[in-house]
Amino acid sequence: MAGPRQDLDPGYYLQHFNELLQFVGTHYAQCLTTDEQQFLHDFAALTEPAQQLLVRMLNRKGTVFADTELHYEEIGPPGPVLDELSAAGFISALSGNELADFWLRLTKDTLWQLLQLAEAATGEASGAKKSQAKPELLRVALKLEVNWLSLINQLPQRYVALQRQPTLNYLYFLYFGRIEPNLSLFTLRDLGIRQSGQFKQQFKPRFTGLAQARLAYALACAKQQLAELAKQLKNQPEDAAMLLQPWLEHVQQWPQSDDNALALKRSERCYSLGKLAEQYLLDELAIAFYQHSNGFPASERLVRLYFSSGQLDKCQQYLQQLLDDPSCDEEWLFADDFYQRKFAASQQRRSVLTELLRTAPLVGIDELYLGKAEQGLMAHYAAKGYSVFHGENNLWLALFGLWFWHELFEHEHSALHNPFERRPRNLSAGGFYQQFAQQIEQKLAQLAEPGAATALLNALTAHYGKANSLFYWHSDLAEQLLPLLQYASVANGQSALAPILRAMAQDFSRHSSGYPDLLLIKDDTLEFIEVKAPGDKIQRHQLARLQALKQAGFNARIEKLQWIVDPNRVYVVLDVETTGGKAGTDRITEIGALKVQAGEVLDTFSTLINPQRHIPSFISRLTGISNSMVADAPTFADIADKLAEFLQGAVFVAHNAKFDYGFIRSEFARCELPFDMPQLCTVVNMRRYYPGLKSYSLGNLCQQFDIPLTNHHRALADATATVELLNMINTRRTANQ
Repeated sequence: MAGPRQDLDPGYYLQHFNELLQFVGTHYAQCLTTDEQQFLHDFAALTEPAQQLLVRMLNRKGTVFADTELHYEEIGPPGPVLDELSAAGFISALSGNELADFWLRLTKDTLWQLLQLAEAATGEASGAKKSQAKPELLRVALKLEVNWLSLINQLPQRYVALQRQPTLNYLYFLYFGRIEPNLSLFTLRDLGIRQSGQFKQQFKPRFTGLAQARLAYALACAKQQLAELAKQLKNQPEDAAMLLQPWLEHVQQWPQSDDNALALKRSERCYSLGKLAEQYLLDELAIAFYQHSNGFPASERLVRLYFSSGQLDKCQQYLQQLLDDPSCDEEWLFADDFYQRKFAASQQRRSVLTELLRTAPLVGIDELYLGKAEQGLMAHYAAKGYSVFHGENNLWLALFGLWFWHELFEHEHSALHNPFERRPRNLSAGGFYQQFAQQIEQKLAQLAEPGAATALLNALTAHYGKANSLFYWHSDLAEQLLPLLQYASVANGQSALAPILRAMAQDFSRHSSGYPDLLLIKDDTLEFIEVKAPGDKIQRHQLARLQALKQAGFNARIEKLQWIVDPNRVYVVLDVETTGGKAGTDRITEIGALKVQAGEVLDTFSTLINPQRHIPSFISRLTGISNSMVADAPTFADIADKLAEFLQGAVFVAHNAKFDYGFIRSEFARCELPFDMPQLCTVVNMRRYYPGLKSYSLGNLCQQFDIPLTNHHRALADATATVELLNMINTRRTANQ
């Protein structure tokens, strides 16, 4: 758990910066160019006030600062300190390159001063007015042809710009292993908000040489640059070819690396570029990018582009290559499916995924679980005596993380490279298995031993709650995990779990997702189900995980849901009147509700509510409910228990259910009471089963279908009319079953 929050002393920025520089200087000396070495030397030579001010500036947004915003009690007057920083090359006076950042940081008052100076220099009126907003003044300024640097030097405040930013960014990258703009993680740690160093204290460098580190930095920068490029292309689609073509030269300059992690990142960047090129119909350029990307999913895009461009021989030859030597299960599944549909003698019309979903067994689930498919199937199997858990990916990630906890997080050679890391850096690229193959195989063998469940429980107890980026903790994790070890089959001395965990260790990025939604346990047997509601699709990685589980000996399958309507279901049709339209701030003034089964009203609940606030006059005119009428009425807290009992076991129905449900939920929340009910909205369902009407307001529907509505905008009257709509809806719903 995070430690208690504490105040930080004024020098904490400098402490953090020195901590980072010392770490980098110790662990990454072999990765520093002369620029970084000179930076470290020059910074160490600064006086402490100069160091403090520089670090203060580095931790603020932007690169341009006025001396008037650099007053700190622990530093003193900024003028002499800025002179020292300038002499050491850490800052400089503004140049044309920094003007863009200068305009962004400028206050309106200073901008007005500059406009006055510009008018004096040119002898012409700019047309600007002091009352104009800053963006309007800035537009005026940017149209003027003046020497802005000269005018800026006439301002009473002194402006300076940070220098050596690329060098600093590289030092940050060496420490964090990713692009970080500042040292906020250190601050969060010192405040007790962010945990650090909970796994180990001794760290080895992530990079062992300069070339490796510089390539990693270039690829990390490229990730950010491609995100910006994607935004730029949205605004300038006509320039796509011009903007993307130079990136092919960048890609060709990135060296191939023996480091698996770097090879993977290089491949990812090339794939991203290929997707951008495809998006803007630059297929030849996309093919060139994909050819620089190794493995799946770039291989799929290449196949599809070869086929769509008529290069059928090349497409077929490449498909055969993928079938003979696939990089992963998903790649083989795609290649086999595409080959069978496009090139086999008896071409199948449907894809493997479509056919698999089409032939999956149907399970009828009450329509009250519409939108909550997994919960519906869980309730279905719970009623049959199963213990049911929503496991999905976290179940397997937790098993993997706990079983190999020592190698992942605590071993002296684990791939954690600074105290803030929560996920080993060698997982995604397959380096984890290569590094710990012997230990991993020994532990996989232990899965079949009688004491495996106890060992897992000990690991869970020892590490529970430790923040990590593999899986999340929850209270019934042991209840899910222990049966996996207890009931997994054992054949030839190997647990059925072993091939699943081995695949995760060897290629975590491919085998860490796509696992079935539900875990079912009954009579010492395990079942895994991938849940698909009507309209859902099966993804290729989900199919790969199902096949892997089946091959390991587990009962794993897809089940499709078919919505059914229970004719004996109990509904509570409810309407509320309120002080306004926002559930978070407005309150209920009246509740009207009817309990309905098979079209018959079983019971009624109706009461005015004292909202404990003023009812606006326009609301009173609409509803007829005045402040005097609710003055002696009960508060919601007074009737909360009785209403909860009335609602128990029913489906919540309302006309525009989101509105009424939101108000009821907010009122229960104010009473610190739980509230969660299945919902049915008569607006949504009237549109579905009675399409084409001009209006679906309650008043117009009642008029359209001759439903009595004698006191519109009073809760019980509106709820009574809504019951008739529910009956109409259910007549059509049951007819379609």
